[in-house]
Amino acid sequence: MRRLRPAEVAGLLAHDVVAHLATIDASGYPHVTPIWFLWDDGTFRLTSYAGRPHLRRIRSNPRVGLVIDREGSVRADGQRPNRQVRVLGDAELAADPNGIWTKRIREKYIDDRIAPTVPERDLLDDRILITVTPNLFLAVASI
Repeated sequence: MRRLRPAEVAGLLAHDVVAHLATIDASGYPHVTPIWFLWDDGTFRLTSYAGRPHLRRIRSNPRVGLVIDREGSVRADGQRPNRQVRVLGDAELAADPNGIWTKRIREKYIDDRIAPTVPERDLLDDRILITVTPNLFLAVASI
C-alpha cells in the first residue's frame, strides 16, 4: 500500500462514488449506509431524509466512520488496483433549509443533461445535513 498524493485524494473525493457511512447502534454494533457526499473545505457534507435510522444513531453517538473507495478493473497480473479514503470523525446534524446542500450533492451525482429536473426535486422535504469533521484521515492505494 502507498499513500495517495493530494491530487489523487482530490480526484477520488470529487468523483461520483458513493461513501459508506458507519454508525454505531445502542448495542454497540456497526451499521453501514451507502450515501452521497461532498468534500467541502476539510469536512464531508451528506444529507438524508429526517427520521432515517442512521440519523437516530448519530444523535445517540456522533462518532462515525466513512469509506470512499474506487476499484479498477482486474489487470493481467490478477490485481484490482484501488484507491480509498478512510475517515473517523464526529458528525453534527442540522437542518438543510431549502435543500441547499441536498441540491449541491445531487449536482455532483446526477448529470443534468440526462435528468435535468432531479437536483431540484423534493428540496423542501425535511432533509437533514450531516457534517463529518475528520479526526483521522487516511488516503491509500493498493498499488
